[in-house]
Amino acid sequence: MLLLFAAGFGFGYLMESNGQESQRRAGGSSSAPHWLRDLDPRYQDLVGVMRAKGYGIVENAAVCKQQDVVGYYTWGQHAIKVCTDRIARLNADPWAFRTLLQQTIAHEATHVAQSCRQAREGKTGLGLAAARLYGLPQSVRADIQKSIASNQSSNPRSLQWRIEAEAMALEETPDQVIGALQQFCR
Repeated sequence: MLLLFAAGFGFGYLMESNGQESQRRAGGSSSAPHWLRDLDPRYQDLVGVMRAKGYGIVENAAVCKQQDVVGYYTWGQHAIKVCTDRIARLNADPWAFRTLLQQTIAHEATHVAQSCRQAREGKTGLGLAAARLYGLPQSVRADIQKSIASNQSSNPRSLQWRIEAEAMALEETPDQVIGALQQFCR
């Protein structure tokens, strides 16, 4: 199965900022979505740190309908997009829904940290060891290749690969994503 994450490196999909759709932002308001409280506490902490750093979560943004993705981040923006409707269609089982949702949040939050580092230091990667990235399962590495093949980025494919590989590698380590956000995002 092709992994359905995306990071926009250009202008991205900003229809929601033009008022063309309604948004639900997650992260601490009284209208926070039900799934937020169902996350593992480590992922709740990740959402809390994102929020403290000025980043929100937009649920089911336009990009969720326009592309075959479960999450999306437009470089330099202050919100990640999480496609909970698509995640639910892919995973009817509540445990599987929660797992993919958590992975999606961590994946897109990794892109936020990468974007912050690029803005702050001019370096895109988070510095994960090559052995960790190339140690990803072959199926994940193949999915990364498919993902970047359809990406419209002007970045070299090797950089695109590293950006996606880091996000894939950190999906199940929210504490490391929190550390990157705290280090690189103001």
